[in-house]
Amino acid sequence: MLKAEKADANAVKTVYFTFDDGPSERTEEILDILSEENIKATFFVIGPSDEKADERLFRIYSEGHSVGLHTMSHSYDKIYLSEESFLEDIEAERKWVYSVTGEECKIFRFPGGSNNYAAPKWLIEAVKDETNREGMRWYDWNADGRDSLGELLSPEEIAENVLSSEFIGSETVIVLLHDSETRTTTPAALRLLISEFRKMGYEFGKLG
Repeated sequence: MLKAEKADANAVKTVYFTFDDGPSERTEEILDILSEENIKATFFVIGPSDEKADERLFRIYSEGHSVGLHTMSHSYDKIYLSEESFLEDIEAERKWVYSVTGEECKIFRFPGGSNNYAAPKWLIEAVKDETNREGMRWYDWNADGRDSLGELLSPEEIAENVLSSEFIGSETVIVLLHDSETRTTTPAALRLLISEFRKMGYEFGKLG
């Protein structure tokens, strides 16, 4: 992880809200909040999980948010088996996203991040090299709500996890949250975080 650097007093500070694992039943709640607050965010989506996935994905795209790839299957055993397995999986998802939005997806996030327990470092580096040649860019995060781990956290606990990051106060904060059916408290945490980041003078952006 990069060392946190405090922003210059005159520098523009930007927070990027990112949501992994959707579309899901939480998508509409999250999008409603973002629309009310006039904020654009980034959704790292996985392959369609139900009959409303296309509709939800199209709403994300049509409302001006960034869509990133997070693999079709999100199966660590499958995608991290080999470089070819990962690239085949993400290519299948890229085709799905294109079929819904009509645009090529140029950003992605490794499930578990680029430094995870399941993938050997050589595989991650090989995927980075290949996707870079294809004009794609990958993103991790530097502030984690930890809303996907274990028991359901309260909105306040999720917000506190994000705000305890050493990167709070730096020029760029990339927040990891989850757009998942079971993460019912994440939308309320988003409202809390928007308020807190505004108090700190942050602007809001989307990755791309």
